[in-house]
Amino acid sequence: MVALMSPKDARERELVIETLKWVVEGMQQIIGGNVEVVLHDLSKPGHSVVAIANGHITGRSIGSPIISGPFDDLGLQKLMSGEFAEAGKSYSIVSDYRTRSRLGHELDSTSIILRDEKGEAYAAFCVNADHSRLRELDGVVKGLLASIGGAPQEPVEPESASVDDLVQEIIQSGIAATEKPVAAMGREDKMEAVRHMNDRGLFLIRSSVDLAAAHLGVTRFTVYNYLDQLRGKAPARQEKQKSHRPDGS
Repeated sequence: MVALMSPKDARERELVIETLKWVVEGMQQIIGGNVEVVLHDLSKPGHSVVAIANGHITGRSIGSPIISGPFDDLGLQKLMSGEFAEAGKSYSIVSDYRTRSRLGHELDSTSIILRDEKGEAYAAFCVNADHSRLRELDGVVKGLLASIGGAPQEPVEPESASVDDLVQEIIQSGIAATEKPVAAMGREDKMEAVRHMNDRGLFLIRSSVDLAAAHLGVTRFTVYNYLDQLRGKAPARQEKQKSHRPDGS
């Protein structure tokens, strides 16, 4: 049994992560093919997945980024919001919530966020169960009866996406959530777009703030301002105004 301690330094954090890698490998021997178990090293958001069992469920493999997980991931949202962060608390559990795979399958998910003695998250141990096959059992049986003698169909698995593709998809999804073109967005609309992006872990990825700012037509200072307000760390501030010369420069 793994002791969920609060590591004091990088070496202790690495020890916990290495131990949990063995847990994932061991679980793969006993869980069914419809349950994914994944371990994230949060110090490497661009390739956070360091151990995974049944990655076909979400299309992930070792080296996949933190943002490549299922949609509507409440565990990731809690992580990004800083909720449950508390010095001396070794872990936080976000249990029994529903997510959605890139194939549209509903997943039952649970996440354990591991923290060091300062309350900073350094790893996440997540389980995603895909019960869609059980829910579709009636259709499968009918399909088998109707296609006796036919060639069996290969299961469809989601394609892995690059970090750049995922970043662009999250930015566009955040903008689309406002149901307005960027040119028609006000301040609250842009903050809502940033909230959607943050909930999906976008800003864990290097240079994503600059990309989001460019798509929203604001400065990176403004995006950080929105994030501070969303996290309750700062009151609304006036955005810095760019000076414009008559020649348009």
